[in-house]
Amino acid sequence: MDDHAPASAAVAAVSEATSEIARADARIRELEAAKVIALDIIPGAVPIETYRFPKRCLMLFGAEGPGLSEKALELADDVVYISQFGSVRSINAGAAAAVAMHSYIAQHL
Repeated sequence: MDDHAPASAAVAAVSEATSEIARADARIRELEAAKVIALDIIPGAVPIETYRFPKRCLMLFGAEGPGLSEKALELADDVVYISQFGSVRSINAGAAAAVAMHSYIAQHL
């Protein structure tokens, strides 16, 4: 019987666990680097046509009418708006999401 087998198995298990921890740490760093982008028509917001979306981001869309909450705007790294013509300064949230996601993908293809 090999007396070193249990020790070898333990070393292999520790090595695998260390690799898993390293992969998890890398994923956490990647997620922490993601930006929160709010889409709302408010003073100080940047037009979507000139905004450069980061590769990793989460987009927040508000309810039609009231828009995003103050808390959501505080959490956002950037605020972007969709340029519009006419007197209506609001579009359906689903339409806004489609425009924003298309803008993102057009930049990151």
